[in-house]
Amino acid sequence: GKKLMGHSGAITCLDFSPDGQFLASGSADCTVKIWNFKSGKLLKSIEEHTAGINSVAWGGKSGALCTASDDGKILVHDVKTWKVRHKLIGHTKPVFCVDMSKDESLIVSGGMGGKVRIWSGRTGRCEKILPGHVKPVTAVAFNPEPPKSKGYPADKLIVSSGYDGLCRIWETETGHLLRTVGNDLNGHPAVGNADFAPNNSIVLISTHDGKVSLWDIKTSECKWQAQGHQNSKYCTSSKIWPIFKEKPVLNNKPLIVCGSEDGQVYIWHVDKTLLAKLKHSDSKDVVLAVACHPSEAYVATGSLNQPGIRLWKTALW
Repeated sequence: GKKLMGHSGAITCLDFSPDGQFLASGSADCTVKIWNFKSGKLLKSIEEHTAGINSVAWGGKSGALCTASDDGKILVHDVKTWKVRHKLIGHTKPVFCVDMSKDESLIVSGGMGGKVRIWSGRTGRCEKILPGHVKPVTAVAFNPEPPKSKGYPADKLIVSSGYDGLCRIWETETGHLLRTVGNDLNGHPAVGNADFAPNNSIVLISTHDGKVSLWDIKTSECKWQAQGHQNSKYCTSSKIWPIFKEKPVLNNKPLIVCGSEDGQVYIWHVDKTLLAKLKHSDSKDVVLAVACHPSEAYVATGSLNQPGIRLWKTALW
C-alpha cells in the first residue's frame, strides 16, 4: 500500500469524505490533515486544537468537517475556506467521538464525561444532553440514509457506546432512549466502537473481549459475530464497508473491517469467512484507525506507533 507521511504522532482517526475525494486524518500530534489520497498530496493541515485529536467526521455533503480533541473542544470547519465555522463548547473533559448528520444540520458527540451531546450544525449551540453512559463514551453515530427507505429516515437515530459495556439507540429529535443493545451475559465488556449498517436496522459493535458483532436494533438480537483479531485495551476502529460495484471488486454483501492490536486489519465477509489480513505494521503495534472509501476499493489504516497512513487498493475478493 501507499504511505501518506506528514503526522508526527499516533494516527487516531481516519475518514474519507462522502464525495470520495479526500481523506481526513487526526493524530496525537494535535493536527488534522486533509489529503488527496490518490496523489498522496497533503492539501491542508489544521492546527487549531491544543491537544491530541480523537475523532474526525465529514458532513454528508462534504461541505463541513468536525474534529474532536482531548482539549475538550469540537471544531466545525468549512471545507471551502478551511475556516472554523463553529467552536462547540460544553464538554469539560476530552471528547472521544463526533459525527455529523447527512444534511449537516446536527452534530453528536461523546467523551470522557459520559454524556452524549447533540448540537446544532447551523448555530453551534448544544441542543440536548443525553445522560447515556456512566463511563466514557467511545463512539457516536447517526443512522445513514437507507438505500431504499425501509427503516428509519436518515439521522433520526443515534447510536452511542461506552466503557460501561452498553450500546444505546436514541431518537435524535426527542432525545428518547429507544433501546439498549448488547450482551448482558458476560459482565459487559467495554464497547470500543459502534456504528450503523447501511440498512439502518443493524448496528456493528466491537467489544474489548476481542469480538465484533452485528445486532438487530428492533429485536435486540445478535445476528452475527466474529473473533480472531486482538482487541482488549484500545478503541480500535471497526467499520461496515457497504456494497459497491467496481471492477474487479463486486461484493454483494457488506464486509466488516476491524483494526487489531497485532498491527493488522482483519476483513470479514458476513458469512464469517476471514477474507484478508492487511499487515499495517509489526505485531506490537495497534491499528487504531480504519476508513473505507464510499465507492471505490480503498482502505486507509493508521496506528499507534507509526505516523504514516497506509492506503490499500484492494482486489482480494
